[in-house]
Amino acid sequence: MMRPLLASLALVAAAAAPAAAAPRGAVDIEAAQAILAVQSLDGWLLAESGGQNPVAVDLVRPDGGPTRQWFYFIPAQGAPTALVHKAEVGAFENVPGKKIEYTGARDLRAGLRTMLRGAKKVAMEYAPKSGIPSLTRVDAATVSLVRGVGAKISSSAELVQFTKSLWGPEGRVAHHVAMHHLTRLKDQALAHLARQLRAGSTVTERDLQQFIQRGYEVRGLDGPPPIVAAGASTADPLYVPTASRGAPLREGDLVILDLSARVTDSPRPIYARLAWVAFVGQSVPERHATLFRHVVEARDAALRFIEERVAKRRVVKGFEVDQRARNVISQAGMGDRFIHRTGHSLDTSLQGDGANLDDYEAHDTRNLVVGSGFTVGPGVYLKGDVGVRSIVDVYIGRRGVEVTGPTQTQITAVLAR
Repeated sequence: MMRPLLASLALVAAAAAPAAAAPRGAVDIEAAQAILAVQSLDGWLLAESGGQNPVAVDLVRPDGGPTRQWFYFIPAQGAPTALVHKAEVGAFENVPGKKIEYTGARDLRAGLRTMLRGAKKVAMEYAPKSGIPSLTRVDAATVSLVRGVGAKISSSAELVQFTKSLWGPEGRVAHHVAMHHLTRLKDQALAHLARQLRAGSTVTERDLQQFIQRGYEVRGLDGPPPIVAAGASTADPLYVPTASRGAPLREGDLVILDLSARVTDSPRPIYARLAWVAFVGQSVPERHATLFRHVVEARDAALRFIEERVAKRRVVKGFEVDQRARNVISQAGMGDRFIHRTGHSLDTSLQGDGANLDDYEAHDTRNLVVGSGFTVGPGVYLKGDVGVRSIVDVYIGRRGVEVTGPTQTQITAVLAR
């Protein structure tokens, strides 16, 4: 049975998703204040300096990308307030709430004290003892400044989950469009590789990456460089070909395509991610097939666990899902070869700010919430030899759990007739 706080937050999430999303570039003030009331907080203080807090930028969205430090305070009751440098106040003209201007360090401290008057405990993008490193978006100097004006700081983890990380109807559409494009590009890339190799042409990892990258540009997608890894490079989960490195793809090579992008013309551009494993040959060796089968079993075990919990209306914590997938890999005798978390949040950032499926890189105790999405992607990596992973994107809606893209069940043989 859910504790009272978790139950209240679940009701907030059910009310907020997927029917209504905040306007583009603006936090939903009413939704944030509802969560502040549940958590007995006096307000949410969004702080940004030098691009270190994408949560604040995404939710407040000032014009023109101000470079000086700014704060945006959402009180538990009443109108928000922005504290901004006098030279950049115009960037906040369309941001709801009052404006306090400052010019120097003394003004900044005085303005912060005025803005936080009466607020004893505020939420910020801060994780005590770095328990969730991905949520630590505020530097130590800013934390000290806020504490110096008399406010205690709590983590904004739940606030971020129920604001930035909810997809909303526009976000769902944008995600599905992005996933459609990635699926087509994956198919086109593998077909292109097969044609070139059959014609006797040399294709490098970099060549295939650039083929996909051009597809991004034509289709209006934005994202990090596509991953194309072949042979021993597949054993490095962070490998990306560059202009100075990119091995030729030869018959007998295992190949991983890992594509992440969002549509550029959406009011809420939610990322999609798609990974696919292929083999350059007519049939897949049993060794590779077995490795991939273990990964698929781990992926599917994680999905079943999520589906069963959601169907029973029970909370699902990120670390619990990671444990389920990791147990399957461990039972196959390769637990030490699974060297990353099972999945990460997806929102307007590729590495989103909701709950991650993680009990490896961090112990993520946040709940997976209705209206949000994430990846499920276990992997096995044999250093210097070969690696495999399988990634699917998942959305939790009012009707249950939805896998939003293709689900690979076996390695694709690129040269199969």
